Amino acid sequence: MSRPGPDEVRSPGARETSPAALLAPEREVVPFTGRGRELADLRAWLRSRDPVALRLVCGLGGVGKTRLTLELGRRLRRTGWTVVHVPPGAEVAAVAAVATARRALLVVDDAGHRLGLPAMLDAVAATRGRGRLRILCTARTGGLWWRRLRWTSTLWAGRTPSVTQMALDPALDRTVGVTSDPAPGLELDRSEDDRALLDAAATRFARVLGRPVPEVAFQPTPDHRPRALDLQATALAAVLGGDEPGRAAPGRAEPGRDRPRPGGPPWPGFESPGADGPGTHGPGADDEDTDEQSPETTDPARALETVLDHERAGWSRSAAEAGLVAGPGGSAEAALATTMLVGDTSAAGVRAALRRAGVEPAEGRADAAVAWVRAHLLEVPRLAELLVSRVLAEQEGLIAACTRDLSTQEAFGVLAFATGMGLDRPATDRSVTNVPALGGPAADLPLAGRDIPGELIAAAASALPDDGPDDLAGLMRVTRRLPRSAGALAVPVLDRLTHRVAQLAAVVGDQATQGEAMTDLGLVLIAEGEADVAVPVLQEAVGLWRGLAWTDEERYRPALCTALNNLGTGYWAVGRHVDALAVQEEVIALCGRFPAGDAPWADAEHALALQNAGVSYTELGRVGDIEAAQRAALGIYRRLAQGDPVQYEPRVAAVLGNFEALTESGRPEEALPANAEAVAIRRRLAAARPEHLGELAWSLGQLGTTLEALGRYEEAGSVLVEALQIQRRLAAENVRGTRADLAGALSALGALYSTTGRADESLRLEREALEIRRELAREHPERYLHYLAHSLSNLGVTYARRGRYDEAVLLEEEAVGIRRNLARRNARSLKYLAQSLSNLGVRYADLGRFDEALPPTQESVDMLRRLVRDQPEKYRAGLAEALANLGATLLDLGKPAEALRPMREAVAMRRQLAVENPDKHRPDLALTVSNLASALSAAGDNVAALGHAREAVEMRRRLAADLPERYRAELERSRGVLARIEAAIRNPTTVR
Repeated sequence: MSRPGPDEVRSPGARETSPAALLAPEREVVPFTGRGRELADLRAWLRSRDPVALRLVCGLGGVGKTRLTLELGRRLRRTGWTVVHVPPGAEVAAVAAVATARRALLVVDDAGHRLGLPAMLDAVAATRGRGRLRILCTARTGGLWWRRLRWTSTLWAGRTPSVTQMALDPALDRTVGVTSDPAPGLELDRSEDDRALLDAAATRFARVLGRPVPEVAFQPTPDHRPRALDLQATALAAVLGGDEPGRAAPGRAEPGRDRPRPGGPPWPGFESPGADGPGTHGPGADDEDTDEQSPETTDPARALETVLDHERAGWSRSAAEAGLVAGPGGSAEAALATTMLVGDTSAAGVRAALRRAGVEPAEGRADAAVAWVRAHLLEVPRLAELLVSRVLAEQEGLIAACTRDLSTQEAFGVLAFATGMGLDRPATDRSVTNVPALGGPAADLPLAGRDIPGELIAAAASALPDDGPDDLAGLMRVTRRLPRSAGALAVPVLDRLTHRVAQLAAVVGDQATQGEAMTDLGLVLIAEGEADVAVPVLQEAVGLWRGLAWTDEERYRPALCTALNNLGTGYWAVGRHVDALAVQEEVIALCGRFPAGDAPWADAEHALALQNAGVSYTELGRVGDIEAAQRAALGIYRRLAQGDPVQYEPRVAAVLGNFEALTESGRPEEALPANAEAVAIRRRLAAARPEHLGELAWSLGQLGTTLEALGRYEEAGSVLVEALQIQRRLAAENVRGTRADLAGALSALGALYSTTGRADESLRLEREALEIRRELAREHPERYLHYLAHSLSNLGVTYARRGRYDEAVLLEEEAVGIRRNLARRNARSLKYLAQSLSNLGVRYADLGRFDEALPPTQESVDMLRRLVRDQPEKYRAGLAEALANLGATLLDLGKPAEALRPMREAVAMRRQLAVENPDKHRPDLALTVSNLASALSAAGDNVAALGHAREAVEMRRRLAADLPERYRAELERSRGVLARIEAAIRNPTTVR
């Protein structure tokens, strides 16, 4: 639904104002306040010397984007600027209108869904004048539509205009008072805050509606600042009082008067309360109010719902008079919801909406019904989204009805509306449950109920024509502007459209269109488990963009970087980590050549390449390079999140999660702050949008792993239990979509319980994980056999700890068989096969089958030696472990002299590893040194064994001092070895 312009809202012929319309920013009922810093930033941007400059202002609905642009325009007009708020469909005409202006500002609201925006920028390139032109766009998030303007518009052909980005935080500026047009009799002091805005709004709304000014109880929370619209809605709801429309709300002051803020001095221009403070019978208070009870604290997050409830209650009589069925969800509201959803608010558009929704007005009342709908359209987008969400949820089949027979333009309008809903999920689209937060009170986290935005996206996308070449442009507009983050139901829609776009582009698309379509298709194929098919597609896409960049490097370099990043993802998915790193490092080098004006595009690709390179370094064993790459990516993403938090805050959390590599490198204490911050970010995101719950569970799993590595087992268990609880609830809603994640959470908690001696609980969890992964592997073997083998091996370890060796060996044998087959197709699986072979040798040894234990153990050593030759940093630790196991097996076979060679080699390797990373490798070194002491003693060299036994005891004594629960038992075992060796030295005749 498009916003009316300020002139239309204020025109004498404008429709009657409803209470909810007072919230529309164009009406400017509440004084503008609290954005001094942002206005100063925009004024500096306007004064720059660039002839043409673009800026994108991001922020979720209700933070004040539109009101900020209106205030900026009002002030600029006073200083001679030409300011045009561009209506939808008039983008090119607006450029022509300011072509001769010396200083002009074009404001494009909700720019992400303006079909005419690319043509508008092309017009700017074609009609550039001598003056300064500024284009200010607003959107809830940037996304791909913003980044793709870089190569789809001729504005960048041969030049680099200034492009910047900023985000509006919900919190108002509390240090600068900027109101220049206060309400009569109302002065706002310079310490403006949420409380002051709430009081100012209540005073203004009460004056306009002719009602008393109410007391508004409001308790701000330090970690969550409400949006300006929510504060204003809170004030309006208090003025309306929750009574039937037309009845005055109870209040304490007359219209035009106000009360002091609780706990502070009175505002200038108002009477002070009596000596007993607010709420007493003081000067200016009415006698009848002395027994009034304190109002209940208002939750700003629910205030819009209260306002909408009041609106809906007020529609009943007038709707019936217009020949429409009244009541929540009735035909009147169905007509309203359908009209706002499709976006055509003309008389003809309303009639079409009535037909589409199956609404039949009373006989002879069709014109009255149309007039009623047009008079009651909600001007505030978030209120409109809330109404549409409620009505579609209440009326079964209305989604199918209102998306039937849509034109391409109408379908795009529905998709735009649904995308906005998906980003700013109305509260009625979710239920709330309590999930315990680690170390704190229960956190309210949403669980998705019915996904109305997703259902709308799926229905509207099915209405898009995709039969022939002429449909390509429309389909590409959708894939550019429909984010995958709009909801779970949007993902398969985007995947289907991406396949169709690629098919059409191959026939009629130009080189850039084909390159873009293939770049998108490659990622979809990877997500569908077709990485082998995706790689050649992505290689071809890179080739197309290289050719375009050869002709115009400045214009097409960003698209080339995107294609290279995607190709790196493809290489990684098929195990070609060296190739993946090569293209990632190429992107990093290319981003260093971007001009300053291309930062909005260069930074995003640069951060992604660094993030992915960090993962590649991990796979290649380049431990020293991992942290630097991830920290560089994190710094860029933090900066990007300041300009577009919706898009980039999840990326910040993802990179923080990658610091789990510090835990794997034996530095869990350094990984802990990053893991904890990732959880905090995702907990906050999940509180607003349920699709982040899965990512929250993932971050909780990483935090649990880090806590476990620190020996903080109780805390680790709490975190992993919470992750499992979330995954269970998600699986209950969408079994097929989250079974893999549920199995991962079960496996992680089961492994922790196994380590900490809670074997019965571990067995239950690991068996459940194994059952899920068996089912997944039957359905999609290419994707899930690896995880099945992981569960088999883990459960085998737990069985062995319970002494159930026969069952344990069967599980590990099955794991080895799976991993042999996987290793034949993908060399990436060799390291997992080597690990299972080594484990299998241990399982045979558990049963006393030492002759059978030797072959798999030796095979593991031989395999890892080959891997170490190619990638020594990555596989040295694995080879050291396999050598230690081989030595133990030979010792079990009564061959201590043969055991000494692999044991000594394992000790030497682990000594070097412990020098490089003592925290990670010192425990393994202590184990290997202790085993070497046993082997030397068995070979008759107790003197040499004594030194190693003492060294092992000393190392384990230091470890147990830091983490006694984890290392006390190992210390006692080493002390036992030392005691036996000392006894043998004292009495050499003792039979060993």
